[in-house]
Amino acid sequence: MSANLISSITQALSANIVTRIASGLGLDRSQAEKALQAGIPGLLAALVSLISRPGGVSALDNAIAQQPPGLLSNLGNVIGSPTQNSVVESGSSLLNSLLGGSTSSALTNAVSQYAGVGGGISKSLMGLLAPVVLGVLGQEQRARGLDADGLADLVESQKDGIARAIPSGFSKYLQGTGILDGVMGPERAASAADPASRPQYTTAERYSDQSREASSPWRWALPALAVLALLGIAWSMRTGSGPDVTAVAPPPATETPAQTEANSNSLSNTGTSTGAAGTDIMPAPFQALDSIRGVKVGDTDFGAQIANAVDGMRSSLSSIKDEASAQAVAQPLAKSAEEFSRLKKMLDQLSPDVRKTVVNAIAATRPMLDQLFDKALAIPGVSALIKPTVDSVRAEFDTLSAA
Repeated sequence: MSANLISSITQALSANIVTRIASGLGLDRSQAEKALQAGIPGLLAALVSLISRPGGVSALDNAIAQQPPGLLSNLGNVIGSPTQNSVVESGSSLLNSLLGGSTSSALTNAVSQYAGVGGGISKSLMGLLAPVVLGVLGQEQRARGLDADGLADLVESQKDGIARAIPSGFSKYLQGTGILDGVMGPERAASAADPASRPQYTTAERYSDQSREASSPWRWALPALAVLALLGIAWSMRTGSGPDVTAVAPPPATETPAQTEANSNSLSNTGTSTGAAGTDIMPAPFQALDSIRGVKVGDTDFGAQIANAVDGMRSSLSSIKDEASAQAVAQPLAKSAEEFSRLKKMLDQLSPDVRKTVVNAIAATRPMLDQLFDKALAIPGVSALIKPTVDSVRAEFDTLSAA
């Protein structure tokens, strides 16, 4: 019987497991499902690329051999338990060593952008997914009696199925990473990532549009304006006349008044901004939380933990639509709030400069959290469920801003 790795992995992640993953990471179920729909074929595609490189076959074989026995059958008990963090950290470390830090980060960021979840949550989800995928591969390898080369042949045989499982709209976030090259080839991967390469009108209309584009003065004017803008930035940096930037959030893109109003409405309604294609994009202040990951207190990645706590609150609040959904996320929201309060006490252990950077990054999320708080509290029946947590978080932010 021919294997179908996508199907086997999906079966291992039962509906109950997906619900537990969503709850454990502070996501609603639809967000978790969307992230997994991208993460599973994305990770398998990265493994196809891995085995095409020197030493990749043995690296994959060794990684599978090192997986703890019984994890797949015990997965439901692991998620949400005290051992979840150790499994996540082990899985994240495994991805970094197996795929390389840059590829692992690119895959995690792509899942984050596609599913509209925070970078820290995406990293945790991929950390959970890694041992599941390798566990399924291990089951197939043992059931078929495959050696390392036989395992590589099995993974290689799945290329077409993996390519078909890549969700529409996910490929563009992997463009230039090389992750899809093994299952699609570089040219096909670039074509899949480029919406313009997918014809949406008749041939006659296409040639007509191309003709108009060729005759348009903007064809040369826009690149020229971009060059002038870059020269202006370079001159500002050379002369030292630019502002002294201490905030960690990237500068916002220039918008027209209509775009500003549209984005403001989007933020008010969902807590995230939505691009033209309808894909959820993480708001800049929450994206900027990734810049404090790696800030350590002793051996603890303090920055990652406090960023996850803040983003966990955002994810829980964003999923509240009515009293039932508020009840479902009340516990994850309270858990994230408690974690934030605990970690905030550790700020004094940082050097003044690092502490300032961390505080600035966290404080920048306050306005949007306040929007989400107010929106959720205005829903009938929700205030009684989450208001004590909201009041606690606001008090913590008040003291953070005053520090």
